[in-house]
Amino acid sequence: MSVGFLARVCLLVSIGCGSTRVDTIPTQRYYAYTVAGESSLDREPPPNAPGKALSAIKKLRRVAFVPPDTCLDMRAAETSTTVDKRVLRMECGVTMSEMEREAEKVGFDVVTWQSLKGEARPLEQAKQLKIELLFEVNELDVIAESNRSSSVEFSYFSGEGSGPVQPLQVTESDNEACKAYHARAAPGVSGMTSVLDLKMVQVSTGSVLWSYRHVENATAAAASSLIRFPINARQEMRTSKPWWPWLVFGGGLALIAAIPDDPRPGAAIAAGGLGAAIFWPRSTKPVGDRVYEPVSAVLCRRPHIQDTPVPVGPAQPVVSNTFRSQSKINTNDVTEERRRMLIKKSVRIFMKQLTVEE
Repeated sequence: MSVGFLARVCLLVSIGCGSTRVDTIPTQRYYAYTVAGESSLDREPPPNAPGKALSAIKKLRRVAFVPPDTCLDMRAAETSTTVDKRVLRMECGVTMSEMEREAEKVGFDVVTWQSLKGEARPLEQAKQLKIELLFEVNELDVIAESNRSSSVEFSYFSGEGSGPVQPLQVTESDNEACKAYHARAAPGVSGMTSVLDLKMVQVSTGSVLWSYRHVENATAAAASSLIRFPINARQEMRTSKPWWPWLVFGGGLALIAAIPDDPRPGAAIAAGGLGAAIFWPRSTKPVGDRVYEPVSAVLCRRPHIQDTPVPVGPAQPVVSNTFRSQSKINTNDVTEERRRMLIKKSVRIFMKQLTVEE
């Protein structure tokens, strides 16, 4: 057998030997966190009514409420923007109605605030209407606030696919990374604050009996869904051709050596094995176990998984002997209802402080 032939055989064998590489592959595993927060928004106690105010309401029972100047000037409401009109409706309608309703509940003889919309000053009109006490509302603001949570708790988990999650141990640096990530990428805890500022005036003398100001805050609570971060893995991959063609090739050579007088069968077998060794495609297979990324490289260090709704096919006709309908709540309506409830709460607190026994 010539040297050139052996060299060519060695070259073919080296080609048949595989190569290895390390790939980074996506997996179904993930690290995740949830966050729950509660905010009290710095609630402060309401002020107590002074003695002269408490003494006055025992004798003076005919009262009226004077809204801010913007409520009395109806021309402002006609030329204002949509937002201004909404605020005016809230202040002039809900606020005044709530104050009058609460005053009636505690026994006051209430004159509607609509009677004080003339050109004369409210105090002069009050004298004409024999009103004894005026409550002049200087301010009522309802403000949405956010990111003032007084307590926040992060919880950490790991999971795979749609299987159950397991608690995950993290370090302080991991927790700090998630706090920073959540502040950037997730909504904060929000609530509402109302400010009620008014004066209690004795109509006969014009004296201010009580200057009242109170900030009332609605508590807020929020909890996030499971915020998941995908984990990749490092996997060693080996690319090679199968070894069996070389066995066929070697068997053909052995047959040629065994039957030198008739080398044709051995040559045919060797040629088949050599052809398979040359033209058979390479295959790539994983070698060993996957090495998954550590928590410190994944959790809150990359964008989280955005959950998308599962696509559904066209709806099929429904046949039934009963049908039930459900209504959807507009989030704007929910917000307005929260504003109204906070106004009511502020007014009730004021009336409670005004009628408390000395």
